[in-house]
Amino acid sequence: MDNHLDRQEVISALAGDEGFHIRKSKTLGEYYAYYAVKYGSEDKYIIRTSTNYSDKREQLIYFATILTTFFIVLNCIIHFFYINYLKRDFENKIKKMKRYLEKGNTEKLLYYKKEEKWLLEFWEVLKEWQKRNLDNIEKLDYDKKLLKMIITSVDAFIGLIDENGKFVLKNNSLNHLLIVDNKEYIKAFKYIEIISVIKKSLQEKKDIRQEIYINGIKEYFIKNIKKIKKNNQFLITIKDITNIRRTVEVQKTFISNVSHELKTPLTNIKGYLIALEDAPQEIRKKFLNIVENNVVKLENTIIDFLNISKIENSKILQIIPEEIYKIEKQVNDSVVIIKKEKNANIDFHWNLFPNNQGFINTDREKLILILKNLVENGIIYNHSSIPKIDIFVYEEKDRYKFCVKDNGIGIPEDKIKKVFERFYRVDKARTSNLGGTGLGLSIVKEVVEQFSGEIKIESKEQEGSIFKFYLMK
Repeated sequence: MDNHLDRQEVISALAGDEGFHIRKSKTLGEYYAYYAVKYGSEDKYIIRTSTNYSDKREQLIYFATILTTFFIVLNCIIHFFYINYLKRDFENKIKKMKRYLEKGNTEKLLYYKKEEKWLLEFWEVLKEWQKRNLDNIEKLDYDKKLLKMIITSVDAFIGLIDENGKFVLKNNSLNHLLIVDNKEYIKAFKYIEIISVIKKSLQEKKDIRQEIYINGIKEYFIKNIKKIKKNNQFLITIKDITNIRRTVEVQKTFISNVSHELKTPLTNIKGYLIALEDAPQEIRKKFLNIVENNVVKLENTIIDFLNISKIENSKILQIIPEEIYKIEKQVNDSVVIIKKEKNANIDFHWNLFPNNQGFINTDREKLILILKNLVENGIIYNHSSIPKIDIFVYEEKDRYKFCVKDNGIGIPEDKIKKVFERFYRVDKARTSNLGGTGLGLSIVKEVVEQFSGEIKIESKEQEGSIFKFYLMK
């Protein structure tokens, strides 16, 4: 029928071999299932059939409702199970992983079931990452401790400040330049000479290397400031070079004095040798005596210079038991000429432990050097008709105490502290004529200090001097 040509199943059958459609019948008001198929060799006919589908549809809806309800309930059960077991179990494992990362190898390893392969793989990756992380942390910790040891052990100040002038870190060297608790460099450093250099570097944002002299403490420093571009910080180093500067000054003074000490007798020798050519016979002996005295003075000067060089280059002590009579003999032999000229007396007074009679533990060569210089000074700077030198030696538990007493001209009280300086003479005009170089007592002091000892002087003018010192065994 023509009015059936617009039916969906007929349209589908005309387009192909067959058609199917389910719809509500307008005539009967119920759901029907329609089926249509071509018929005949020339496809002139369409056979169409239908059956009531309402019951089946209600059954399908019923089963769909049951299944939907079932799956909703099942989903609720699964969700409840996930919330109360799976999620909690997963969270516990994550917490254990977290503890492992926080505590490192001290946390026990986790056990996973075969069906948790993905979690096991993740855990293996996590452990490997943690191992590398712990190795890196250990290395960084070692490097940090090593750097801290280096910074704290150097004898220079090292500090790092940010662009606002606050200390990020600093060591404890040269604390006399700082108020330790202050974080800002302007308030931390005590001296404007240091502050001004840092301020200039921060303002101009450039490196500065400068030698500074702090007048308040009379000390020299080398100051380095370097800008760290990456984080806009400034590295400050301050090194005390006071001793270096003073050593340079001492060396200059020493060279100047050496030149003067050698030049004076050489000039005298040269002058008197020239004068001898035309001198009358009666005064030639006098000139020769003057030349001889200057030769002796030159020889003593060179010996003193060699002794100082030897002391400074060899500070190792060879302390062994030495016989006291050999020490007495060697001291007397070392000053035999001047002792004979001045008619001097040298007496030793030994106060040793009973079991050590005849021996002391010392470096004989250096002890002789000390005593020779003190005895020689006591004889040279002496107006007495019979210069007398008494040497007292007292043995104590871990050291020997020496007292060298003379009846010489003495030392003014205000000069006592200076007599150990190199080339220092109490009265340069007078002592120069007596042949002294001004090096004897400085040699004595340096050798005593090599023995870890200390030397002191008690003296009054025209009443003689007592040199007290001790030497460690």
